[in-house]
Amino acid sequence: MSGRRRPGLVIGLVAVALLAAACSNGSSGAAGSQMTPPSWGEVVDATVEVARKQGASDDQLAVLESGDVTFQQYEAAVGRTVECLRAAGIDVVGDTVTDASGYPEINYSYAASSTGRTDAETDAISQECIRTHSQFIEGLYRSTPQVQEVVDERFEPYRQAVVTCLEENGEDVDASAPRSVLEMHTAAVVGRGGPHCIAESGFTG
Repeated sequence: MSGRRRPGLVIGLVAVALLAAACSNGSSGAAGSQMTPPSWGEVVDATVEVARKQGASDDQLAVLESGDVTFQQYEAAVGRTVECLRAAGIDVVGDTVTDASGYPEINYSYAASSTGRTDAETDAISQECIRTHSQFIEGLYRSTPQVQEVVDERFEPYRQAVVTCLEENGEDVDASAPRSVLEMHTAAVVGRGGPHCIAESGFTG
């Protein structure tokens, strides 16, 4: 076994959904004064659109389309992903609930290799399991207001580093803007081939 990988959830998913919603409202990725956080409904709609295009299962889409994601729904979706991975012979660890980030979540990871496959083949199967069963529910769960309130508090020590990085990469940023707006600016920078300013600040979400 050559290591383990955590599932990738967009710059993930929330930032992509936020940026998509902002763009649909005519906001500019480089103009801080025009960057407005979308409503929860817009985030849900954008997430559903991305999930449908990327092959999410009917079960996953049904949860997303309900307009809310409870912890129980999130836990069940992750459970389906873990079951899919293990059924394919891919080892999974960390599939238990933790509240280390201040809210309940499941920080699972999967093996980078599996018997009889190349690492690339293993990863392709793993990504399909995650995308099909839980990727978009995981992202939307982490963007629910109750989770975001906790994340906002944890983000504050990293704010200035993120703002500096965004400004150095061409974004017109209000330093006091909500974290969700800074995520949209980050998505815009990444979309131009620049660095992921939030990740580079050391903030892990």
